[in-house]
This record gives sequence, structure tokens and C-alpha cells, in this order.
Amino acid sequence: MKALFRIFMACAAIALIGFMFFNTPRENEPLEGPNAKSNIIPKTELKQPEVGAMTRPQSGMSTLIGQGVQAVLKQYGEPARKEPSPFGYEWWIYNASASTFFMVGVQNNIVTQVYIAGEDLDASPFKVGQMRDEIYRMTLIDYEVAANVDENIFVFSMSEEDMQTRLLVKFDGLFAQLYIDRETSELQGIRFTDSETLVLHQPYDMTYQGELVIQTPPSSFLQQEINVASAAQLDDLINVARAHHDLPPLVIDKSIEEVAKMHSEDMKVQNFLGHESPTNGDLKKRLETQGIEYSEANENLATAYFDAIEAMHGWLNSPEHRKVILNASYSKVGSGVFVNYYTQVFIEPSPQTLDSENKDSEEPVYTEPVDVSQ
Repeated sequence: MKALFRIFMACAAIALIGFMFFNTPRENEPLEGPNAKSNIIPKTELKQPEVGAMTRPQSGMSTLIGQGVQAVLKQYGEPARKEPSPFGYEWWIYNASASTFFMVGVQNNIVTQVYIAGEDLDASPFKVGQMRDEIYRMTLIDYEVAANVDENIFVFSMSEEDMQTRLLVKFDGLFAQLYIDRETSELQGIRFTDSETLVLHQPYDMTYQGELVIQTPPSSFLQQEINVASAAQLDDLINVARAHHDLPPLVIDKSIEEVAKMHSEDMKVQNFLGHESPTNGDLKKRLETQGIEYSEANENLATAYFDAIEAMHGWLNSPEHRKVILNASYSKVGSGVFVNYYTQVFIEPSPQTLDSENKDSEEPVYTEPVDVSQ
């Protein structure tokens, strides 16, 4: 009898430990982007790199750069969303499917950039899924790339990390940023952009001669709209990434989005970068405050990326953050952005929550009315 009691107590202890473990949110280190440490250095005399530009593609989506919006509308129709950015241009979002996902930057009715993540799209001379070695063989690549805006000269310098995961390629009157998966060496996405937009983003260390191109800070009201837009873009981008790895999409949950949004704002306002807020506590407490039940939860954090595209690719190339994004056990996500602070919260709902949701989603059963008038 005593032996049975000891076995029972041991099983109970293991169950309690298991419950505490699986209901405790996991944490990884927040990610700081390249914009946190990038150098912008003026020069009185600037020597341009010797490597020239490649011939501009004559076909594919890069040909939209510099054209009016009618060219986009004629070929692709109206976007799913039109959203503001902090750089003065507007993002047009085309998210009908992961295999055809792209975003178009529009300023004054002119296309200034195109971001392509769908493998079925024409990103000539590149292709989503292409191997890095092949790109190196077919492309002129140098550590330094020059861009001209009017009479001003800007030279971008890539780090060793950039050369592996975030290449910058120059064409005649056009640039391409190539986002490469560190783990698989495959091309994840391509951003074609004109020179002025590239300089506005300042994505790499930069030296310049002449007048610096500077963005006009958005109003507080516009910034709120930009925050909402960036969060929606993170939601799109994470499901595109999961689709590329044959994983089901995550459900966007409004209550989880609220947790993520509040934490991004909290980090910016209170000037910290971490999972535990001085006022709102850790992820477990923040989820409890919103009444969110879960079996497992996790959170990705980032700052110092100039937009959602850069933040998502940063996470995907960070092993710990990548594991969270590509975790098949998660089924819900919520994204929140405040200026350049990014938060994504991932949830595996508790069995009770799933049972409740399944009941709510069941089709009601209707029976024929009974005539009792006779």
C-alpha cells in the first residue's frame, strides 16, 4: 500500500512540474537590427566603388519601378490593403496567397519599390528559392555599392553578415536587396528599389558626399496608423514564411495582438528591450491580464529595423527566433509595433479553449417546426 502511495505521489509531482513547464511562456533574447549600430559618415571627397552596375532587367516585376500606378493596377488589380509608411510612400499589399505575395511602394502615384516573397512571381533575374551560390555566380557583387541622388553620392558598405544574408546589388537606375536564409542558403525575398528610397532607408553603413536625404517625421496620428500597418504586415509575412516551410498558417487573434501592441509601446515609452515590463510584468502575467489561456506561449522581440520586412527576415535568420516562427505546435499569433519596436506573441491554446472554440464553430442543428394549432 505504501509503495502504491509513493508511486501516486511521484506521478502527481511529475504532472505538476509538467503543468508548470508547459504553461510557462518561453523566452529568447530580443533582437537588435543593423540600424541600431549603422554608421552614417559625411565625406568631403568620396571615392566610388570600382564595380559598376549590372544591366537593368527587361522583364519581371522590377520593371514596375519608376512607372505610374496604372501599370500595377492593369496587371494585378486593386491591392488588398493600402497602408502608410514612415518614409512618405504608401504600401500596397497583395496577399491573395503565399506563393504570390508581394508589396508595392507608391509615392506620388509612382512605384518606388517592390518587395517579392511569392515563389510564383517573376523577380527576374532572381527567383524566390534560388540558392546563394547561384546568385554569386550570376551577379556582380562587391562590399561597397554606390547610389546617386541628384548630385549627391552615397556609398553603402556591407558587413560579412550582410554578404551572406542581405546582399545589395546595383543595376542601371535600380537596386535589389536580396534576403537570404542563413540556414538553407535560399533566397527568401527580393526588394527592388530606386536610389532615393534606398538612401531614405539607410539599411547599411553609409558614407556620403553632398546633402543627406532625410525623411520627414510623421505626425503622432499618422504614426499610429503606421504602427497598425506594420503589425498587419508582420502577420502577412509570418504566414508567408510558414507556407514556404510547409507549415499551416497561424490564426491572427485580436486579443493576442493587443498584448503584443501594448508591449511594443511599453518598450519604446519606458526605454527597455526585454520580455519583462517594469509595469506590466512578463509574458505570463500580460497574457493573464487579457484573460488568454494557453498550453504554451512564446514571444519574439526586435528593434532597430526600419520596417516589418527587415524585422521578419532578421528573426528568420536568428536561430532561436526562427524556431518560434516555424514551431508547428503554435496555431495563433498576434503582432504589435510601436515606431521601431516589434513584438510577436505565439500561442498554443489550452484544450479547454479549443473545445470552446470548436463548440462555437459547430453548425446549429435546425428541426422542422411543429404545428400545434390543431
